[in-house]
Amino acid sequence: MALKLPRIDLKNPKIRNVAVIVVCGIGLGVAWYQMICIPKEQELQGLESEMSKKQAELNSMLAMKPQLEKLKQDTALARVQLDSLKSIFPDQKEIPKLIREITRIAHASGIEAQKFSPLPDVEREYYVENRYSLVVVGGYHQVANFFSFLANLPLLVNLSEVSLRAASGASLRTGAAQEESDEVPQTITASFKMTTFSSKR
Repeated sequence: MALKLPRIDLKNPKIRNVAVIVVCGIGLGVAWYQMICIPKEQELQGLESEMSKKQAELNSMLAMKPQLEKLKQDTALARVQLDSLKSIFPDQKEIPKLIREITRIAHASGIEAQKFSPLPDVEREYYVENRYSLVVVGGYHQVANFFSFLANLPLLVNLSEVSLRAASGASLRTGAAQEESDEVPQTITASFKMTTFSSKR
């Protein structure tokens, strides 16, 4: 037995008004869904996708966190090693600093530095030789101490063309005369070439 639907008479003002309201409601609902819900859903999907990416980045960072402390320690150690190498092999020659060092060790050795003359640099393939001519005067043991101090400088130092001769006007004190004086006799004049090294830029 077929089900008969009641006939809708659109000519009836009451039914027509209800039908118009229903149709308008459906239209407004569809418009609201398309204009509000669909963009919000797309925005939500975009945010979820971005959150997934950020979460993956965070997980990667958290996985690397245990290595961070080791990297900091390695960096600090590398910095110390670099500073040590720079003290041996500086970026550029530092004549004022070198003069202060020579003066300091000359005073500590008990000798007199009579001459400190920079010579022309010699450029090699990977580094520069910074050359100097020096003359010092003092006692035999004091000059030996001076060379020992030079060997222990933080800089890499090479000595060449070393010449030792009796100091002009040297007076050798003997016996009581030597005991009465605290002054070390200036008996040796040492002249030599000194070479330090700096990196080539």
